[in-house]
Amino acid sequence: MLDSKRLTLATAQQQQAEAKANLRRIQASKDQQLVEARANLKRIQTSRFQQLNEGKATLDKIAEVRFVDVAAAQAEVNRTIAAVKKAEANLRQAFVRSPQEGEIFKIHTRPGEIVSNDGIVEMGQNSQMYAVVEVYQSDINKVRLGQQVRLLSDSIAGELLGSVDRLDSKVERQNVINSDPTSNIDSRIVEVHVKLDQPSSQKAAKFSNLQVKAVISL
Repeated sequence: MLDSKRLTLATAQQQQAEAKANLRRIQASKDQQLVEARANLKRIQTSRFQQLNEGKATLDKIAEVRFVDVAAAQAEVNRTIAAVKKAEANLRQAFVRSPQEGEIFKIHTRPGEIVSNDGIVEMGQNSQMYAVVEVYQSDINKVRLGQQVRLLSDSIAGELLGSVDRLDSKVERQNVINSDPTSNIDSRIVEVHVKLDQPSSQKAAKFSNLQVKAVISL
């Protein structure tokens, strides 16, 4: 009986010891969880405090931007834009542009030279060529608009074809001197403008101011 009671007592003591050990483990676990919770709370509070400080610092920086500073910065931007526009205008003035398309016949002034009385270049539109024919004032009454005209020149092979496009109203002294010594060099003429057809215009495009002989079909 005594041994049985001793065994029962020992078993009870062992169970008590185990229960105390479990209690200590539970308490230790709770203490650790409490410590971790407090640490997390501290980290959260620190982070919020840091964010709050950063927000205040940003607000202070924004508050330091005064209206006069903004106005000064805008004025600087405006000055820069004006300088760019002026530079672009100066660049455009450095180029000489013709108001119309055409071909340059002769250059009078080159870069770096002073523009003379002859200007910079001689140019013209040669896609459609014309001939100016001098007709004696005694024969001008025979000329009509649309009449066919044949033009001959030693510089161009074959003949050029065109039609009367315009008759001037002014009688002038002739500019083309006849090689015949018996001819009247002081004859009065009327200038007749002859419009060349497209093939003839292409052939004559490189011969501005070329002297030609004209035959008008009456």
